Amino acid sequence: IKLTNKMRSYSLFNLREKYLVVLSRFNQVFLTLSIALLGSLLFSVLSLPLPWLLGALFTSTISTFSGLKLWVPNWLRANSLLVLGALFGTSVSPDFIENTSQWIGSIISVILYVILVIPPLIYYYIKLAHLDFKTAYFSSAPGGLIPMTVLGGEMGADVRTITLIQSSRIILTVAIIPFAFAIFGGYEPTGKIGTGGSFANLNFLDGISLLLISIIGYMIARPLKIPSPSLMGPLAAVALFSTMGELNNVEVPDILVATAQCIIGASIGAMFNDVQPKLVAKVLFHGSVTSIIMIVFGFFCAYLTHTILGLPLNALILGFAPGGFPEMVLVGFALGVDITFLVAHQLSRYLFVTIFVPIS
Repeated sequence: IKLTNKMRSYSLFNLREKYLVVLSRFNQVFLTLSIALLGSLLFSVLSLPLPWLLGALFTSTISTFSGLKLWVPNWLRANSLLVLGALFGTSVSPDFIENTSQWIGSIISVILYVILVIPPLIYYYIKLAHLDFKTAYFSSAPGGLIPMTVLGGEMGADVRTITLIQSSRIILTVAIIPFAFAIFGGYEPTGKIGTGGSFANLNFLDGISLLLISIIGYMIARPLKIPSPSLMGPLAAVALFSTMGELNNVEVPDILVATAQCIIGASIGAMFNDVQPKLVAKVLFHGSVTSIIMIVFGFFCAYLTHTILGLPLNALILGFAPGGFPEMVLVGFALGVDITFLVAHQLSRYLFVTIFVPIS
């Protein structure tokens, strides 16, 4: 019976049911994605950080507060996570393992930073913000907006609260760090979405290979009960092939990255249906306070590591920054930081948080 049900879940009949549900709520989906796209375009025109994700999140959240009922199908969100997983996986270079072994000291420092910063923040959220332990736990982990909301939701935590806290952390981190670099290092904002990939430059066979590897990664991760298989499965599979030199010149088209971020932003914003604005203001306050604490502590750890190991301070600051893996990599592109160095540290922190936080 279990096998029959499992086969049915992948059957054309089941897919037909899913699409019929979407068709029956087409107007709601269209409204949701239109509002999200408007926010993404607005943030993009204003050159604000992470416009396609945070812009969609901003307008969709405002709309839910205004009484609109928004909705994004789960399968559409899952496919968007798959795109981002493939994007992160392609950023891993063949010499990643060799370089990582040379930076083992600073990578350990980043992991220690995560271990040290989470407990006091959990205590803060429980005692002062009155959050339950699971919500406080995933709100404290510097793993980025998308993975922490996904993992927190799967573990039974309050996704809305986690989203607000992680969103405020991303906004403050992406705003404060470039501002600091603008004063000391001449940084100018970038409008980059992904790695600059496009369909015109993507070989057909390479594109098919990347898609198949991503799907296979998801299919392997799902039965293994790996957290967020739509994201982690493709990321791990593509990263594995990238380290072997099989996907050196393959880039996920920016238009897919932008679309995926917009859909995810809309799906997160849709979670705020029927949420009271007073609750949002309270959570954002605590999220901002703790975010500043994390950023300052990250600066301190980066400077200490720089003093001990003699590694570039600018690169270490971005390596320790709690703004999330994709956000810091995008900032790193504009700052001229060694991307391999940055990916090694951010990805190590990202993997440590996404793998060991749910287990612990």
